[in-house]
Amino acid sequence: PELTRMVGFCTYALVSLLIIQNVQSQQSPNPPFLAPWFLLEIPDETLNKAEVCEKVDLDDPGLASATKIILPEEGPTGICINFPSSPKYTFGWEHEKMTRGPCANGCCEGIPPSLLEKFSGVKYPSWFVPDTDTVFKAPFYFRGGKLLDGDEKEACVVVDGDGPNLLVKGKITNFNRQTECALMVSEGEPQPSPRCNKDK
Repeated sequence: PELTRMVGFCTYALVSLLIIQNVQSQQSPNPPFLAPWFLLEIPDETLNKAEVCEKVDLDDPGLASATKIILPEEGPTGICINFPSSPKYTFGWEHEKMTRGPCANGCCEGIPPSLLEKFSGVKYPSWFVPDTDTVFKAPFYFRGGKLLDGDEKEACVVVDGDGPNLLVKGKITNFNRQTECALMVSEGEPQPSPRCNKDK
């Protein structure tokens, strides 16, 4: 029993640390640049995929969103992405076939082929939406056409052993109107809550 309590406490501390680190990274004064992108499947035999991407963008200028790449759990994985040019290099629209990573609530991490090995080592805590039973092991993804950046959301992070599950509160960011997927960024410190511990 004593060993179980120690393991539970260590897990509790680790989950708390992971969530706090997530908050700190999301609130960094120098957030990573996010290139505009949109979902589009283009046949492999198409010679100039960049031209196809550029034409779609011109026809629907509001389609591309400068957000994290979060893919729907079903459907296309091809994306058009517009990399900015610099004084030394000329970029622009490119087409990339992404791979789905961990999923939650119908939305999945979008991983480019060149980063598959790097992302394979990323660990996420198990969590569920309060008052539901489905457990995810992925970022705090939510999906819905009525979501807006800044909307408040909650998640219950699972703590193994005797430690209580933790309620995490946060706000929606990176909403993409094409995929209707978004990421919840946690705010404040996670706290135990009866809503997360009905079976404990």
